[in-house]
Amino acid sequence: MEKEIELAIKRGHHVFVKSVDGSTLTGIPEQSSDPDKLKMRTPLGSFWIPMEEVSYVSRLIAFK
Repeated sequence: MEKEIELAIKRGHHVFVKSVDGSTLTGIPEQSSDPDKLKMRTPLGSFWIPMEEVSYVSRLIAFK
């Protein structure tokens, strides 16, 4: 899961994240100073998600 997030950060891909409580978030992950939290930039603002609350990550790759 962390490898997918690292690749998305490096390549500027969007990711779909599902948390253990079932909520979802789609956005662009950013490098975080805290390795235990995922920083996501979305149209609604920036969010910090604790990694232990992330149950699923999928990269969204746009073909141009």
